[in-house]
Amino acid sequence: MKYYWQWITICGLAVLAGCGPKGTRIELISFDDGGVPQHHYAEFPRAYFSRSPGGSLQLVLRSDRPSNIDPTQNITQIVYIKTFWTARPGTTYAEATQINSRIQYAMLTPPTGIRYDGGAFLHYKTDRKTKEMVGTIEGGSISPRYRMGNAADPFGPSRINGTFRAKEDRGKVAETLQLLETQFRQSSPTVRN
Repeated sequence: MKYYWQWITICGLAVLAGCGPKGTRIELISFDDGGVPQHHYAEFPRAYFSRSPGGSLQLVLRSDRPSNIDPTQNITQIVYIKTFWTARPGTTYAEATQINSRIQYAMLTPPTGIRYDGGAFLHYKTDRKTKEMVGTIEGGSISPRYRMGNAADPFGPSRINGTFRAKEDRGKVAETLQLLETQFRQSSPTVRN
């Protein structure tokens, strides 16, 4: 987990230096013990979506990179979003304070990892020229739900927002979702019901 914090610091410094995101970008807002917001950013070079015949949407964002400190250690971040209703401008009343999707955010450094679950408002449209989906994740809230091994919880309950540009690829969505489900199948819930 210590490698993750160094990566977050580098990303934060790049943002402060004026380097804007070049692709899909997520912002996590966590709060320290005094209630002061802490902003964390992550960019995802891979983003894919698929649609079900019933109209629901699945979106996966993925980032895999070797650690700067230990190149044999990979850091994988995954965001998985599944809608349960879709806003239709001019037909459906919708605003960012509503929730229309389930969201999961995972950080993996096998054999450890942590997954956060929650809800968010997903708004999107398809670019007619490129066929890519462009959208925003707004008003999301997530909290730690599953932990593998002795993974640290770097954020606690957090807010999540972001923008994305995704390509349609049912196979990549299924592959990423399978990785997410496989990694956390035997993990321990961090919150007991």
